[in-house]
Amino acid sequence: MPPPPFAITLEEHAAFPSLGSDLPFYNVLWKVFPETRRGLVDHSTGRIASMDEGHISYQIMSHLPGMCNDRPEDCRKANDEMAEAIKKNPSRLGGFAALPMAHPDKAAAELERAVKELGFLGAMIDSHLADMTHYDGERFWPVFEAAERLDVPLYIHPGPPSESVMKERFGGNYSDFIMQGLSTAIWGWHEDVGLHVLKLYSAGVFERFPKLKIIIGHMGEMLPMMIDRVEQFLNLFQKSGSVRFNDVWDRNIWVTSSGMFSVRVLEMLLKVTKKDHVLYSIDTPFNKSLEGRTYIQELADKSSLSKEDLDDFAFGNAKKLFKLDLALKRF
Repeated sequence: MPPPPFAITLEEHAAFPSLGSDLPFYNVLWKVFPETRRGLVDHSTGRIASMDEGHISYQIMSHLPGMCNDRPEDCRKANDEMAEAIKKNPSRLGGFAALPMAHPDKAAAELERAVKELGFLGAMIDSHLADMTHYDGERFWPVFEAAERLDVPLYIHPGPPSESVMKERFGGNYSDFIMQGLSTAIWGWHEDVGLHVLKLYSAGVFERFPKLKIIIGHMGEMLPMMIDRVEQFLNLFQKSGSVRFNDVWDRNIWVTSSGMFSVRVLEMLLKVTKKDHVLYSIDTPFNKSLEGRTYIQELADKSSLSKEDLDDFAFGNAKKLFKLDLALKRF
């Protein structure tokens, strides 16, 4: 069958002057992939051309992970810079706010400002602070309260691990470059976000905020494979009457493909996840829009998805989640 005529994507990174892209973790990557850094700072001509190449009508930009948690004023300035970039292409670009999660009250206030004043569609937050702290503590809950009240999602994205965690947990009889890979995109990032979601659930976040919307990437950050076991054993420890994890998964969690262009993994994800909670994404600029288009074509040719399912994955579910009322470009 023919692939969808266009797409919407939402894990698409950008860098702006007030936050930049200068972090020891990333500086290793920039030496190996300098073109990726160039892609981060292109918010107009090159970005739109790449979107056109991949038949992407609308992209939600997000700030580079790991840059913002303890920099409230820089977060605010970078969000303003992103808003100015969006104004130049409002029919093609949207934005997720960066939030200073080390300062939860300021983060909640910035989320509200970004949504109400800048027109942002939610926020992308790192999966931990610099010391690897997750957000199950109640001091972070003002951010969840604001997101629920504003009816916008929070996208929890893997953050760079601390140097001590990288070396102690992922170091071994191999190069530092492999160590970095194991601690991030190969394994560590995904287990960290999956654990984070389980900690939020166990702390009662989804009972306190039952309409909270959380997005996670990379085909579910390992949780789909473990979901039945999680459900089985969490029930042994949860108090009677607690909301079940499977219900939270169905009600509160959305999942993107973000850089995992695999037919069989998507089909596995769809066996345990509501179809309207699964969304397409590229992971710009770490992956190319054209790679995504090739993947969409592969899904059309080889997957068991119906035309309606594939359209919803490519754009329909995102339109619904973000309440987008745009005349989307068709290719």
